[in-house]
Amino acid sequence: MGGNSLKPLEAMSTPIELGKFMGSWYVLAHIPIFVEKNAFNAVENYKWEPAQSRFQVTYKFNEGASDGKVSESYQRGFINNDKTFTDLRVSPKLPLFGYTPLRLSYIICDLAPDYTTTIIGYPSRSYLWIMARTPSVSAEEYDALIVKAKGMGYDPALIRKVPQDTSAPAFPVPTEKVP
Repeated sequence: MGGNSLKPLEAMSTPIELGKFMGSWYVLAHIPIFVEKNAFNAVENYKWEPAQSRFQVTYKFNEGASDGKVSESYQRGFINNDKTFTDLRVSPKLPLFGYTPLRLSYIICDLAPDYTTTIIGYPSRSYLWIMARTPSVSAEEYDALIVKAKGMGYDPALIRKVPQDTSAPAFPVPTEKVP
């Protein structure tokens, strides 16, 4: 099931409330980019910046072990489709260079109606992030998220479960309206 033999992955067509998507998410599983391949306790935080009509992404994780060195990276996020708010773009911040002019695809492929779980994909299916507001979900819910990703054309054998500190607190679903 190679990503190249399928049409590019698309964002979900159901509109979302972007304000409710903001806030913090635990990365439960992923097909990682190279810097996060050994991530533990991975958390993404999204914060709307109203003056710039964009959002800031802060990504933190421990490298290689639950008590490993903390790695932190930043991205700026932009709305690509203001009808659904599920087709977004991000520009990574690189050491020594700052934010790049690149606007990489960041597509919301699935989002629970209560904004507690989400699947973020990439058009070529090279990358995937399965996230939740809690550091773990039931085995049944986790398996259902993997089945959803498989239904989108992802190879489950490539998906890495991210070890999380399950005693960490749940994150609330924001109620702020944006944009």
